[in-house]
Amino acid sequence: MPAPDCAAMTAFFLVLPLRRQSGAAAIEFAVAAAIVLLLGLLALEAAHWQGTRQMIHLALIEAARAGATTHGDPARMRTSFLQALLPRDASAQGLADARRRQASRLAELAAIAGTPPWRIEVLLPDERSFRDHARPGLHIAAAAGLRAIDNDYQDLQHARRPPPPGGQSIFQANTLKLRLTYLHKPLLPPLRALLGLLGRNTDSYAGHAQARGLLPLRVELEMEMQSHPAEWARRARHPAGIVYGECRSVRCG
Repeated sequence: MPAPDCAAMTAFFLVLPLRRQSGAAAIEFAVAAAIVLLLGLLALEAAHWQGTRQMIHLALIEAARAGATTHGDPARMRTSFLQALLPRDASAQGLADARRRQASRLAELAAIAGTPPWRIEVLLPDERSFRDHARPGLHIAAAAGLRAIDNDYQDLQHARRPPPPGGQSIFQANTLKLRLTYLHKPLLPPLRALLGLLGRNTDSYAGHAQARGLLPLRVELEMEMQSHPAEWARRARHPAGIVYGECRSVRCG
């Protein structure tokens, strides 16, 4: 066979494997890029979740501080909680625009969940605290008509009236214990869809939200009271988002 024909055939057999290798490399690159992109999105989602959790924890601390210094006033706790969350919706237009953006975001969460977008349960002091330690004749102007627990000289009170076995001490009765459940909306639609598939117990507040693609974040803390605790649970109405006693149901009270 003439030399030119042999050269052309050799080139043909050499080019064909190179084309196959290029196609395989493109597939491998696409798969690797998809994995890297997925990991990046998951890292972004994790950072978003962690940032939200830290912010709501700080907001709950501010709510507890407000309650500890105002006889456990639920309106003050709610106001302080929302105020502490404003940096999440910070705006170059100022505080008024930040409040508007916050209201819009929380309204969106409420529309998705069909419930308030957050809930603070006041676990202590509870009904037993006031039954065992309310001081007759202790009147608080800001909580007229409500029973109150003496916050002063707790060591002396404890020495005079030690708690019965299994009962609450005066120190526990002067402790503000809060539990926050905050509904978080993931950034990635597939993750929201996965949460919806995993949400089974729709009778609970958390399960009801999860079934709608929201992630319930829970934070709990205790803080010593710095004022006489008042029994706000006896009021007929409480500010939106504040409930008294443990409540896992969709609706409370």
